[in-house]
Amino acid sequence: MNEHIHRSRLRGLSALALALSFVALLVAVPAAMPVSLARDATPGIDPATLYAHVHVMGASASAGFGVRAPLPRTHPARLEPMTVARLASMARVSAGEVTGDASGLFFTNPGVMGSAQVDATLTQEPRVTMVFADDFLFWFVYGALSADRTPIKDESQRLQLLERGLAQLNRIVDAGVPLVVGDVPDMSLAVGKMLSKAQMPKLETIALANERIRAWGKDKPRVAILPLAKLVDDLRSGQPFEAGRRSWSEEADGALIQRDQLHPTFAGSVALLACTEQAANERFLGVRQPNAPGAPVAFEHDPTKVAERVRDAAGDGVGVKSGASPDGTGAGVKGAPAR
Repeated sequence: MNEHIHRSRLRGLSALALALSFVALLVAVPAAMPVSLARDATPGIDPATLYAHVHVMGASASAGFGVRAPLPRTHPARLEPMTVARLASMARVSAGEVTGDASGLFFTNPGVMGSAQVDATLTQEPRVTMVFADDFLFWFVYGALSADRTPIKDESQRLQLLERGLAQLNRIVDAGVPLVVGDVPDMSLAVGKMLSKAQMPKLETIALANERIRAWGKDKPRVAILPLAKLVDDLRSGQPFEAGRRSWSEEADGALIQRDQLHPTFAGSVALLACTEQAANERFLGVRQPNAPGAPVAFEHDPTKVAERVRDAAGDGVGVKSGASPDGTGAGVKGAPAR
């Protein structure tokens, strides 16, 4: 009987020792680093420096077309376009620099504009640590002119033009700089507003283009594909959706896409920034849950708080009325308190 009791006690002690060993293993992983970050981060990418110098390039959405700072109409700072780079600078949580040269004129000649932007990116000092190119490829699929600057007569010419855009992005990949690039959204609702019929690709062409973009980025560990097409659908839907570290809705955040059905509002631009950060963290750092303990936080994702930062930076202490939009039309960031 005594021998049986002794063996039972030994088995109990062994189980306790195993449990304590497991707890010790968990404690050994720093609290600031989620297990997925330790396991899945892209080799050679340092989480501490990934966001040290973010450079934004691309077309009119990244250039802040139609987006103004949430300031009174008479404020001089309101005349400056609220580019994604400027927005990201205001929204920064961690230390670092954000630069950008996105252009609303990208559509005039994507080949020339794209090449110039990549040139500028690769010669930045200090060296760029990550590139956001959310809408860089848009005009390499949309538009009325082919790669040789003649009118597009066949949809295959759009896919040929896309290859030109990917070739430019390859220069960034070859330089070893982490790159976030968006796929191509369906902007057919903008035809007759900001887009002409000649500029609009067929939906089948958009699908083929996105398939090509995903295939191009699949085996490139320093390329993250931003699901821009899905984000645009979400922005338009009027229904709540998740992006970054928060939920978004037209009811809570105001209109997320402008009346032209092509460009995001101030709040929509913050959602774009949030999705871009999420795509980078998933691909480069292995963080698949934005709110996971220890997940990196580079930018503020609440548009109301970002709007407050913009007003604080303006330095006059005067804000827009509660519920007013960044462009003064009454559609944008809701609930921004008057100051």
